[in-house]
Amino acid sequence: MYPILVDNEKNAKKMEQKYAKKYAVFYDESKKVATLLKQEKRWIKLGRMPGLLVIDKKGIIQYAYYGKSMHDIPENNEILQVLEKINKK
Repeated sequence: MYPILVDNEKNAKKMEQKYAKKYAVFYDESKKVATLLKQEKRWIKLGRMPGLLVIDKKGIIQYAYYGKSMHDIPENNEILQVLEKINKK
């Protein structure tokens, strides 16, 4: 898992300490990754919409989910099914 925060290093470290603990939180201060992955930004919703991508070992995106609000994320079972499918290949 590689969480990427479109923000600066200081805020990424805060998020890492508060939420991630076991995983590093990477940051994209330049917004290059967010732009490349077409992560939507909505000012009326107060920021970037969540995006979740599952990328296989070959670097191919096997699943992409872009939320419509800050709380719009896929169900765990949906992601687990995608991971199981990739694991069977």
